Amino acid sequence: MSDTPPASDPQPQQGTDLRLLVIVCYFLFLIACVNGLTALIGVVIAHSRLRQSAGTVWHGHFENLILIFWVLLAALLIAMVSWPLGVWALFAAFIFQHSPSVLIWPPWLFIFPLLISVVVFPVLVVWYFYRTMRGLVRAAEARPFRG
Repeated sequence: MSDTPPASDPQPQQGTDLRLLVIVCYFLFLIACVNGLTALIGVVIAHSRLRQSAGTVWHGHFENLILIFWVLLAALLIAMVSWPLGVWALFAAFIFQHSPSVLIWPPWLFIFPLLISVVVFPVLVVWYFYRTMRGLVRAAEARPFRG
């Protein structure tokens, strides 16, 4: 008889570690509403653990976190680009309206940033909180995230 203890299965420990990481990432995403930087930390963790979580309950959670981050980042970039273009379209329409030699942007382009800020962005905020809170609750219950 040997004095070595029986080898424990490494899979349950790995699942516990991934569960903790998923919960931490969801909290980082919730804190990101205040500072924005913590979502970047959360998505880096999610990307780094995605392959390791393949075949586990936590894989869908990491995919959810990655999706949330990239969709919201794309929306923020589109909003940041649309505001200067919309303001320039409105400005150009009023300033250069009497000059036929100057190319005038259509004045209705200023509606695009307003549409993003009044319609699209509030819907995205609700979607962000819904996916984050739903994922956090399902992770706390050790259930898979099914989008």
